Amino acid sequence: MTVAGLVAVAAFLRLYHLETPSMWWDEIIVPLTARFPLAYILDFSRHCEMHPPLYHFCVKLVEGMGLSDASLRLPSAICGIALVYAAWRGLGRLYGGGVGLVAAAFLAGSAMQVWHVRQVRPYAIFALLFLLSFCHLLRFVRQGKNRDLHAILAYNVPLFLLHYFTFHIALAEGIILVLLWRPGGRGGVSFRQIAVFAAGTLAVALPVLVFLFLPSQTTLSIFGFKAGYDEIGRLIASYAAHVLWSHDDPILRLGIGALLVAGGWAMTRKTPRELAACLLVCLIPAFVLFLMRKTAYFSPRHFLYMTIPAAILVGHVVRLLPRQGLAVPLAAALAALPAGVLYYQHYGDYYEDTSYHHNVFVTDFKPMARELAGILRPGQIIAASDQGTVNAVSWYLDQFTAVNPFRAQNLSEERGDFELAFFTPFRTWGHLGRTEEEFAAAVGPITSTEPVLNATIYQLPIKRETAPRMEAVPYHLRRRMELPAFYRQVTAFSGMTISPYWGGEAIATRNNTPSRLEYRLDNAAPAGPQQLQFILEYKNQGQGSRMAYAVRFDDEPPVPLFTSLGPDPAEAATVSIVREAPYKTMRLSLETVCADQTARYPGGNLETAAFRGFDLEIVPAGRFDSTPRAMGLREQNLGKIEHGLDNVFRWGLGPTSAMTFELDKPQALVLEFDFDNTLDGQTVVVAANGQILENLSGLGVGETRRLRIPIAGRAGANDVLIAYSHWNHGTVTFAETDIRPMALFIRRLRLVAP
Repeated sequence: MTVAGLVAVAAFLRLYHLETPSMWWDEIIVPLTARFPLAYILDFSRHCEMHPPLYHFCVKLVEGMGLSDASLRLPSAICGIALVYAAWRGLGRLYGGGVGLVAAAFLAGSAMQVWHVRQVRPYAIFALLFLLSFCHLLRFVRQGKNRDLHAILAYNVPLFLLHYFTFHIALAEGIILVLLWRPGGRGGVSFRQIAVFAAGTLAVALPVLVFLFLPSQTTLSIFGFKAGYDEIGRLIASYAAHVLWSHDDPILRLGIGALLVAGGWAMTRKTPRELAACLLVCLIPAFVLFLMRKTAYFSPRHFLYMTIPAAILVGHVVRLLPRQGLAVPLAAALAALPAGVLYYQHYGDYYEDTSYHHNVFVTDFKPMARELAGILRPGQIIAASDQGTVNAVSWYLDQFTAVNPFRAQNLSEERGDFELAFFTPFRTWGHLGRTEEEFAAAVGPITSTEPVLNATIYQLPIKRETAPRMEAVPYHLRRRMELPAFYRQVTAFSGMTISPYWGGEAIATRNNTPSRLEYRLDNAAPAGPQQLQFILEYKNQGQGSRMAYAVRFDDEPPVPLFTSLGPDPAEAATVSIVREAPYKTMRLSLETVCADQTARYPGGNLETAAFRGFDLEIVPAGRFDSTPRAMGLREQNLGKIEHGLDNVFRWGLGPTSAMTFELDKPQALVLEFDFDNTLDGQTVVVAANGQILENLSGLGVGETRRLRIPIAGRAGANDVLIAYSHWNHGTVTFAETDIRPMALFIRRLRLVAP
């Protein structure tokens, strides 16, 4: 019955109000990641996270049964309860029922245990598996049987896949075995057993190290932060004190510390080797951390496993009691007293929505979602300054609302002026400013501000602009995804929003769902063939993501321009088309599908497929448009089409410009090549398919050429190369502030039929 009472105390502390507090960032990132496919989770662990993927896989299974905070935390809480029973059972078999009972009582009321097993984190199951493994280690120290050694290795497999701190623990286990080595294994550990442990550990540790740990730049980056030895020493001592008691209650902490020392004294008389194992499994990892001086991503939770050796020492106090029957009241007191202190004195630290307070992650996501559900309206146009916060709040909004307003972002062409609701978590304005004053200067007028807990919603007036009208060619139009200009200038969009980073990016609001945007241009220029050159700026980093651009004239079917398939290393694409027939309107459209394969840290990857803007240059046809017979024409080191008051031109960029294309059969072509020379002594060499066709040397400044060069096209791949002897920032510098390697002022460059 005493054991049942301890389990009941443990269950109450761990299950009571399990839905509180609101999941904080390190918690909610787990279910946010686990909702993605297995490939994403693995990619997340390998490139973004500081933990192996096993726990995320476990949470993915749990998500199939429920998404509430309580549902997601329940497996961890159950492991925390099971730990108490397993301690009584396992340690009781090793040291007697009294030791097991008192050790279980210590764990039942441990504030450190209660706090960490009530979270969607791997530490509860890690602690349970470590307890089972450590019982086998202690038995192996005592008896030296291979079955216990094999059990330790078996438990280390999931431990390595749960947390990288297992490397420290496995090192400590190995050192313990080495210290117990005796020739032939008599009265200790044999060399063969040490070799088996080393081989078994390396068989798991090396793949985890090579395949999971080393590829993660996020994990490796933490080693760049080195503290002083005094700082890391104080931190280790502070976190070790949590093992006794997590709160600043000196009497309780000193009392448990006294029991720990007394139990250790009892072990020195009865089981000194096992006492040494308990101490070394704590001291060696702590000493390694001390030598590493690593304070980044080091917290008390990494010492949670130490509550188990501590429980063993505390349990051995029983051996100092005058009667073994006193173990029962001692266990009852050791569980009930801390439980009462937790419930009555620290209730607000455990069982309220806002119990958790972090100095960096200051948003309480669930209360924030409840507030936003009552403020944001369906159909409202919303943007936010931090995608990670949106992902976390959306986790709850998807449960609280029929339509998540952050995801349902649509703007029709007919919609007039409106107010944009811009959501900013606590003092976070993205790249729009480091202060509210800088933010206000960047976005312009603000109609109103509304505090939402520690966040703010700014209402920005959006005066919709009419579609631009082209009166004559040449014509240039430039659009960037800047906030709030995007909302004034875009014609329509669905399922898209703006992220105010890197100058502004248009991103989808959902994975695997087409999101679209459209820009319109009205044409009132005189009739005549036009060449339209689009420079599309984007990033498409995700495996399987697609960004498809198209143009539509009047009511005609869309004409595909360009499709980027992720991962795409390019960040821009230049596409030209020729329009011969007259038209009244032209619409540029983008359809983005952000796949759910490539991981990013902020609880999602929507920012991996982002549209940053475009430049459109429209000039009279016949200057830079090649014949359709040249299939798959690609250009390298040729600047974009530009125009001034009297010129339509593009720069040839040094050292060599290139045009590559394919022909379905051999045919004659002509390269039309008109240019003005800008550098004295310039040499221009034109070659096609490895044959030099023109070699113009010693050109003076201002010299012009109008060349018509025959080219013998061949079936398959062809190339035209234009090499220069001088270019900006190469052999000369004539435009210091322009980084382009400009070499030649080209007025016409195209391939045509003879």
